[in-house]
Amino acid sequence: MKLTIEKLKENDKSLIAAWQYGEEHSRFNYALQEGGWIDTYCSSGSSHCFTAKEGDIIIGVFFFIIDNENEFRILINPDLLGKGYGKLLVKKALGIGFGELNCKDISLIVRKTHPIAISLYEKLGFNITGETEELVDHQQVLFYKMTKGNETAENV
Repeated sequence: MKLTIEKLKENDKSLIAAWQYGEEHSRFNYALQEGGWIDTYCSSGSSHCFTAKEGDIIIGVFFFIIDNENEFRILINPDLLGKGYGKLLVKKALGIGFGELNCKDISLIVRKTHPIAISLYEKLGFNITGETEELVDHQQVLFYKMTKGNETAENV
């Protein structure tokens, strides 16, 4: 897999907004809607938004919300779920967050009902540091807060 990471471009937003998650993952469609993650966070000066592409295909999008504890969020193209791109993208994103953006730590929230993502984040060094409840698509959803420190910076 040869991925290219680049800053999110305006014309990428409409391509990402057209993604549709199937039944099993349909709870993530809100992030793509008008007023969702892309609109909310990728129009803000305090966020850094990136796409990962393989050729002309957008594999995923991820971003860091700097003014919210360097919060990290990621979406994988629904047509490519379960193919190993999530782990690869998170690793690349962490490299950018700790390297290019110089974050000392990176936080995220993950649904308590998403064991695959929780397991992936734990394998990549994130620890559960708390819980939160957020309003998502007009429903209260329970999340774990997870954090990963920059081991390189901590060992200096």
